[in-house]
Parts: sequence; structure tokens; C-alpha cells
Amino acid sequence: MSLAAWPQAYAQAPSLFLTLQDIHSRAEIAKTEPWARESLHELIREADAFPESYEKRFGLQSVELPPEGGQWIHWYVCPDTGTPLSFRPPNHNVCPDTGKEYSGYPFDQVVYQLRNDALGRAALTLGLAYRFTNRERYAREAAQILTAYADRYQSWPLHDNHGNPTANGGKAYSQTLDESIWLINIAWTYDLVRGAGVLDASAKAHIENDLLRASYQTVSKAHKGPTDNIQSWINAAIAAVGFTLKDSTLIHEAIDGPIGFRSQMRNFVTQGFWIEGTFGYHFYALRALVATAQMAKLHGINLWVQEPALLSLFNGPLGIVLPNGYLPAFNDSNPVNLYEQDYLYEQAYTASKNPRYLPVMLKYGRASREALLFGVARPPKPPRLALKSEVFDKAGFAALRNKINDFTVVVKFGQHGGPHGHYDKLSFVLYSQGHIMGIDPGTQLYGLPLHQLWDSMTIAHNTVSVDEQRQSAATGRLISWKTNPNWTTITMDAGSIYPGVFFDRSIVLTPNYCLIADHVHSSTFHTVDWIYHDAGTLEIAKPAFTQKVTDLPAKNGYGLLKDVWRSVDGGPLIARFVDYSNEQASEESNPNSPVASIRSRNLSADEAADNPSNTAVMELTIPADTNQELMRGEAPGHNLKKPVSFVLVRKQGADVRFTAVLSPKPDLNLNVQQGGNSQNHRVLITGQDFSDRISVEPPLTVEHSRSGARTQK
Repeated sequence: MSLAAWPQAYAQAPSLFLTLQDIHSRAEIAKTEPWARESLHELIREADAFPESYEKRFGLQSVELPPEGGQWIHWYVCPDTGTPLSFRPPNHNVCPDTGKEYSGYPFDQVVYQLRNDALGRAALTLGLAYRFTNRERYAREAAQILTAYADRYQSWPLHDNHGNPTANGGKAYSQTLDESIWLINIAWTYDLVRGAGVLDASAKAHIENDLLRASYQTVSKAHKGPTDNIQSWINAAIAAVGFTLKDSTLIHEAIDGPIGFRSQMRNFVTQGFWIEGTFGYHFYALRALVATAQMAKLHGINLWVQEPALLSLFNGPLGIVLPNGYLPAFNDSNPVNLYEQDYLYEQAYTASKNPRYLPVMLKYGRASREALLFGVARPPKPPRLALKSEVFDKAGFAALRNKINDFTVVVKFGQHGGPHGHYDKLSFVLYSQGHIMGIDPGTQLYGLPLHQLWDSMTIAHNTVSVDEQRQSAATGRLISWKTNPNWTTITMDAGSIYPGVFFDRSIVLTPNYCLIADHVHSSTFHTVDWIYHDAGTLEIAKPAFTQKVTDLPAKNGYGLLKDVWRSVDGGPLIARFVDYSNEQASEESNPNSPVASIRSRNLSADEAADNPSNTAVMELTIPADTNQELMRGEAPGHNLKKPVSFVLVRKQGADVRFTAVLSPKPDLNLNVQQGGNSQNHRVLITGQDFSDRISVEPPLTVEHSRSGARTQK
């Protein structure tokens, strides 16, 4: 049954994201700029391929809507390997690793979601193709998709990821997140074709009432709270319907409402970082925020200028990106390729002309559709992407770098990150020789049990665990930060990770080594585990690991540590991690659907050129201590077919310290000694031609001697 009748919008030229003049200007750019011409040709090719492309992909005989609403993409995963299932028409959901098929609920319903994704994107492509070419066929096919959804939408029951009719569910999808993304495409398509003469007044009213406003009512009653990126998409969808239908109430709700755009800019952005502390969701939310800003700007509300936190979200990642262009897999994310966010930086550069964005925007030759639709015609030559040691004390991130080589450490110490946070305060990732060596587990697809059992657990990260328990959701703080031409140092406090337990970590990074010096203390006796995970194959020089470990608990991730062996002679430990590959988790493996941008060419060749094939080596040295057990073994990696090596150091007491040195230069023959007392811990690190005396207690100091010269900081 239709909703109550709403005033009909008059037939008009497009105005949601682009005006007719904008489209004309973009077409003129495509006449002179090869990148834009290729992108426009790809747009037309994609429009011409419909509907055959849709029918072939899903094994259909016509452009059929799904028989019911879709299901959660995270269910679409091989339970044994963590690899997403592969759809093979007409109705096969296949694990590419094992060949096993999965059918029925929810797998078939996930394919319905994929069909909605495909139809939403096809409709928008057809609408854009119509405006660039004025070929009525494109407008007619886009209108047919809109009309089909208007006919069907309200008959689909509300359902969430578990099939229940909750407010956070959708109709075309199983959650308001995906329904909002789809609704933006649907609204934009309608904006592009409603003035094409292919829809009469009755058809327009049908689409406006039974599709746009009906879907608005679905998404607008959800969340109002904690999963912040979802609310960003809900706001953008509400704005899309509001601006399309000239509804000031909806526009106000999306931008100025209690949880609208401006509220998110005030409350969810700190020093250029999104509140959830995960770069997958940082850019996922940014997609929605940019969409809202683009719509608003075309209607006289310049959020790019009025809300400076928006542009700051483009700046924060530039401060902690790894030398290969990837951002760490913190919280519920996998390594995110900063350069693949070029489609967002295109729009930010157009709005700001900030030259810092050019290296990201131009890295892959402007292959994104956003470059065609929103980018400048001829940007200036980009500067180099500047990489320096930086700390973001309020956001809780720091990147320690040096000027000699690519040896880099990125550490997190800020707030937890809400539902997408991991219990891993003061953990870090380590990069060297073109490889991510010290790794963060990132995330599996959420439908895989391992996501709950491992990804967020303390023991899965490069940090410390107390009494084999998971840390609490805590917020750490910066104690000190120093940069020097020869080294960078940071000291951090973890906050209330365990009742009555205090944990601070100091890191010293030089071109030759990284010192990790940890202090865990309380008024009572505890068992404390220090753990380091590395992508390389573990090779132990000493000591011997002779005891098979069988007494680790099953809970809090410990049960997933496999092939664990123990040495009880106290060390020292000297080991090497050798990484023969340079695998990166692809952007597609992030838990964000659908894909972010349509590109005129494949980026695999560009990425391959950035990823060296050399072997990387990281040496780990842990000095001897009679109060320590050493363990080594394997833990789950993001690729479940490839375990990750780890070293674990266990100590007991009320006041314990850990000292570890990681070096990309095994030929230096480093010697590590520790001394002092509980109030003044000191470390001596010597190599072939230098000696560093480090006093760990704040203020941390380094006394460096090389060939007779000595410096102190």
C-alpha cells in the first residue's frame, strides 16, 4: 500500500550532485584530457553492457529484482578458510579454496544483496550516461529499474542480519548501512532522469512516495547511536532524499539534527581521525560525509568550509601512513591502501586546493569515476608525500620514522573505538625493507566465528596481557615524545586496562633498531605475557625450545595459539623473522560493501610496482632474565591458510619489565643489556660502531656514542 500522497516534484534538470552545466563542463574536460576521456568511455561502455552484464553475472534471463530482500555480506564466507564465497551462476555459492558449495539461507539471500548493489549502480550509470549523451534509451532503462523497485519495495518485510524485524534492519538489505548506500544511488538516479520525459506524473509520484520516502522511513528510524559510520551513511541517504525532493525538514535532519553531519564533525573527529580508530571505517565514513558535503555545496551550504573537521579527516592518515602507502590494520580493519582513496582526495582537492592531497590523488593516474565527475581538469605537479615522525596526542596515534631507511613503527594508544575497537592498548605495527613485518591481525569477515574469538583479543596483538585475560576497553595517554635527527622516542600509558594494573611502554626508534621497553606494575602478584607477531618465518638462534606447551587456556584467544614450545632457561633470545613475500590484504577484504569507486582501469599493475619482491629480515633480541619463560609458536593470520609466527615472554610478579630490540640489520651483531632498578630502568645497546645508553624512566634519555663522538638527548 502506498504511503500518504506527497507533493510531486516538477520535471527538472539534475541538481543533486551535478547540474547540467556541471555535466557539460565535465564533458568538455573529457575532450582534452585523456584520463577523463577514458573514464567517460568506460561509463558509456558500462551503460551499453546493461542489461546483458547483469543477466550474465547472475544467470538470469531478464532484469529481475531479487524475490526478497538481501542478507548480510559477512555471512558469505568459507567457514574453514575465511575466504569470501564466490558466486557462480545460476545459483552456486562456492568456497574457492575447497570447492564446497553452500546453499539456502543466508547464502542465497546474500546474492540478493549483490543483485541490489548491481542494479543500484547500473541505474546510476545509466542515468549519468543519459546526461552525458542525451540518449533516451539510458534514461528509459534507469527509470524501469526505479519503477520496479517502487512496485516491490514496500512488500518486502523489514529484516535485520538475523532475519528479525528490528529497527536496524532494512527491506532491500538487512541493515540500514547498505540500504542507505543504495538509497543514495537510487535518489541520484531519479534526479538524473526525472526530467528526461520517460516518467509521467503518476510514475514520478510512485517513485517519490513508494521508493524514496518509503526507504527514507526505513533508514531514518535506525541506530541513533553507537555505530558511528552507519549514522554517517543514514545522514547522507536522508540528505539525498531531502535535496532531491526539496524537503527542508529532511535536509535539516541530515545536516543540523541531533546526530546529523555537524554533530558528527564536533563529536566524532579528533585531530583528523575518525572516532572508531580503524582506517577501513575512517574512509568508509568519509565516503558518506563527502557525499553529504557535495550535495549540500550544490545547494548553498558549504560544509567543506563551515566544518573544518571534514578536511582534517584527509590530513590525519597522511601522518601515519606506512612507506608503501598502506595504513595499519588497527581495530576492525585490514591494511588500507591510502592511494586507493584517491577518489575521495579528488573531491577534497577540488574543495580545498590543498597540495598535500596531490600525491594521493595522482598516484594511479586519475582512474576513478569521481575524478571525471568532480575533479579539477589539470592539477599541478604533485609534491612528494612527506613522511616524518608525528604524534597525535589526543587521537592516540604516533608514527616513528628515521631519515636513513624505511624502518617505521606506528603505535596506537587512544580511545577504544566503540563496537569496532580491539582490546590492544599500546600495540604497534612495524615496517621495514618494503614489508609490513610486525603485524596487527586486522579483521575477518564478521560472520566468521574467528572474528569474535581472535581478532579483538589482546593476545592477538603486539602488546601485553595480564593473567591471560583480555584487556578492558581503555583510553591511553601520551607521557612524552621526542624527535632527534638520529632517533625518535615515545612513552605512553595504557590507562585502565586491568583493575589496579598499570602499563607504560617506551619505544626508541633509530635507523638500526627499535627498542620496546615495557613496565607493568601493581600492588599484587600477576602473570604478564608480552607477545610479538611477525609476518616472517621464525628462525631461532637461541635458546632451545624443548617443552611442548599444553597448559594455555582455551579462552581469550590463547586457545588459538598453536604448536607452542617453551624455553625455561631465561634466555637470552635471539631470533630472526624472514619474510620472503610481500602479501597485502586487499581493500576488498575490508568489511565494507559495496566497492568504493568505479575505475576506468585495473590498479593491480600500479600496486605491483609499489610492492618490492625482496626478502625482509627482522632480528629480535630479548636479554636474559631469570624471571622469564620464552615461548614461540603460530597464531591465526588474516589468510587462515598461512599462520603467523609469534614470540611470547612470560613473567610473574607485582612489578615486571620487558625489554626487546627489533633490528632490520642483523649484521650489526647487536648486544642488548639491561640494568638499574624498578625506579630507573636502563638499557645498553651496542653494535659494530656505536653504543647507546638509554634511561627508560620519564624523561627518557638516549646517550649515543659513535666513533668517539657522543650525543645526548
